[in-house]
Amino acid sequence: MLRIPPESLSPDTLEALIEEFVTRHGTDLTDAATKSAQVRAQLKSGEVFIAFDEKTESANIVPKDARETPPPPEPDRPTIEDRRPAPPRPLRHADEDGRRIVYDEPPPPDPLD
Repeated sequence: MLRIPPESLSPDTLEALIEEFVTRHGTDLTDAATKSAQVRAQLKSGEVFIAFDEKTESANIVPKDARETPPPPEPDRPTIEDRRPAPPRPLRHADEDGRRIVYDEPPPPDPLD
């Protein structure tokens, strides 16, 4: 996470970043100007700063005490064996007199072959 000084951004870029930040959670556009002024003042006072995440290549406005949190661990990726379909179970049906009949079906074709 890189800290970006607000003065290093062009006025248009800074305004767009602040506007996106204040409207992100559905802020009514009539309140956006007031909230933008508050965020601009917080940037000036150092209460918040602009953080650039190199991994996602995105910028955000965060509190001054924000720490970079590690991403959640990735789930174990399935191996090819895990993705193969399980062998089919035999179908079981009852005959008219109640006896069980078992039908063995051939396994489906392997999509990985």
